[in-house]
Amino acid sequence: MEHPETVTLPVETVGQAYLEVLRARGIKYLFGNSGTDFGPIIDGLAKFGAEKKTHPMPITVPHEFAAVSMAQGYAMITGEPQVVMVHVIVGAGNASAAVMNASRLNVPMIFSAGRTPLTEEGFVGSRSNFIHWGQESFDQGSLLREFTRWDYELRNGEQVETVVDRALEMALGTPQGPVYITLPREVLAQKMSSITIHPNRKAQAEPLQPSAASIERTAEILRNAANPLIITGRLGSDPAALPAMVAFAEALVSPVVTPASPFVSFPNSHDFHLGVNSAPYVKDADVVVVVESDVPWYPVQAKPPDNAKVIQIARDPNYGAIPIRNFPKDISIGGDPKLALELLARELTSRPRNEKSLAERADRIRAERKRYRERLKQRIEHAAHERPISHAWLAHCIDQVRAADTVVISDHGIGSEVLHLSEPASYFGGSPAGGLGWGIGGALGMKLARPEKTFIVTVGDGTYMFNNPTACHFVSAAYDLPLLTIICNNAVWNSTRAATQQVMPDGWAVSTNNFPLTELAPSPRYEKVVEAHGGYGEIVDDPQQVLPALERALKVVKEEKRQAVLNVICGSH
Repeated sequence: MEHPETVTLPVETVGQAYLEVLRARGIKYLFGNSGTDFGPIIDGLAKFGAEKKTHPMPITVPHEFAAVSMAQGYAMITGEPQVVMVHVIVGAGNASAAVMNASRLNVPMIFSAGRTPLTEEGFVGSRSNFIHWGQESFDQGSLLREFTRWDYELRNGEQVETVVDRALEMALGTPQGPVYITLPREVLAQKMSSITIHPNRKAQAEPLQPSAASIERTAEILRNAANPLIITGRLGSDPAALPAMVAFAEALVSPVVTPASPFVSFPNSHDFHLGVNSAPYVKDADVVVVVESDVPWYPVQAKPPDNAKVIQIARDPNYGAIPIRNFPKDISIGGDPKLALELLARELTSRPRNEKSLAERADRIRAERKRYRERLKQRIEHAAHERPISHAWLAHCIDQVRAADTVVISDHGIGSEVLHLSEPASYFGGSPAGGLGWGIGGALGMKLARPEKTFIVTVGDGTYMFNNPTACHFVSAAYDLPLLTIICNNAVWNSTRAATQQVMPDGWAVSTNNFPLTELAPSPRYEKVVEAHGGYGEIVDDPQQVLPALERALKVVKEEKRQAVLNVICGSH
């Protein structure tokens, strides 16, 4: 829908002009939870309907967190920013944790909110409800300013194109992330006879690559490494970067670990993949290459020797959005990590090397991987008859039913370790911000973008409640977006209990086995919630029934095109 030349379109209001610019810039969806500020937008969308203009298509999402999560999921799997609109500052408050999630994951989107009417009278759109006084703030943008790349309040109709283009430019800049536009009702309701839309000339910056000198200096350190280690986390947000990481690891002949990775950043089927925990390996490494990883290791558990060299490669190797991050950085390479990895792999293999020594190192890595996978296999076999059901066994069963077109999303559900993941964009985890409750909404956004794929969402029981399940199941039914949601139900905030045990190991809670504010019992029959939305629900408490239950639920999703929920009675991680 991008116009190749300047066009002038008839409109009646600024709200309609805003929608026309979004349409011209290729925005496919507007995820919204509406309020009294939406009148001109709703009217403009109705006009689009009468004119058979299909985009942006309005998606009614009856909770703001779910709306932002849908936009996040859509962008994560496509790379395309979408638009969210919520009701003034109260809607922005409900959405705030989801915006934080998107920000820390560098997910581009236009987050927008109406603004309580500026005027008490005299304009179309002036205040007409008692809430219009109580909802006004002195600086609405400040609520999310720390977690957005840019914010602005629309002032008049003449600047609509400029504001939208600037918003998209900033959302797609480096690093990418959400931007925030506030939209006063009087401005949206202003009369406007036409909007002139120009070709979009906001070209994205070319990917930056390190200098030849930086590559040579880094490669020299890597060539001299006897026990290198690669740690990566968010690299897989760019699916095209996966082959570059594989080529680099093979050129360096280095093990790779992927702690807390929300993407497939390295195939865990590769001979050099040693799991999701850097602690066993980082303390013995003489060179550590950190690629797009916020937290490559926990200093209280293990860290590299003082004489080890640490190389950090990331779009922003300073991680400027994080107030305190004190990991060493002997070499810092910014720009596009994919390009840096490609250049380093090429440089490493461009000169003669001690192939015998490298082959011996590769054999050691493969032997360690064999031991690691054997431990994992034994854990799964041991869990086959455990009650309550083990997370490892549940993940193993999911891996058995997972087809090539299946995408697994984890919102504090199962981790990626047991799954066999070799393809990019086949698994997505949560944001470093830790805002629980994004998973089902995120999966709905992904399903909207990729309807041919099957999506399995795994959540904890507490996380399921954070997901606003009624809102999410409503959207699934309303827009024909069937998912399989699996609830890992252990009736406890296990991460909170574990943190208490870690921080206060000799305290009262541990000694009396009393952990207030962590119990989620009595546990509701969560699987009944989806039935109210025409979906299929089942409770599973026998480990030998997990696989048959998964098969039944997936049949409902794939063949009957209905959503399904499995309430799996699990133990702690």
